[in-house]
Amino acid sequence: MAAALAFLSGAAVEVVTSELGHRREAWDSPYYFTLGFPAMLAASFVISAATRKYPVRIGYAPFAGQLIAMVLRTGGGSMLPLGIIFMGFLGLWGVLAAALGVKAGNRWRGQKLNISRSSPES
Repeated sequence: MAAALAFLSGAAVEVVTSELGHRREAWDSPYYFTLGFPAMLAASFVISAATRKYPVRIGYAPFAGQLIAMVLRTGGGSMLPLGIIFMGFLGLWGVLAAALGVKAGNRWRGQKLNISRSSPES
């Protein structure tokens, strides 16, 4: 479920960013690296922090969602292999964000548990 939500966030970034920039593909839009890419990283971080597992799957899911949405919208084309490679490299940042999200989620959960354990018993 978490990976599906991350996938959908990438698909939404593809549609919204390309429409905002009036471009055929999101990564051609001037808003891709200022809005779209950070939004996918944030989605990877937040979803991984909430689930605290599967950082690779959740980290790559938005980028796969963007790529598949782009292919469905535009039909792919001769640059598709380059797009797959490009998404593979950009997805590494999503994996990093997801790994940090897992770490943050575990830390937050641990602090929450520590607070309740350190409370004085009556």
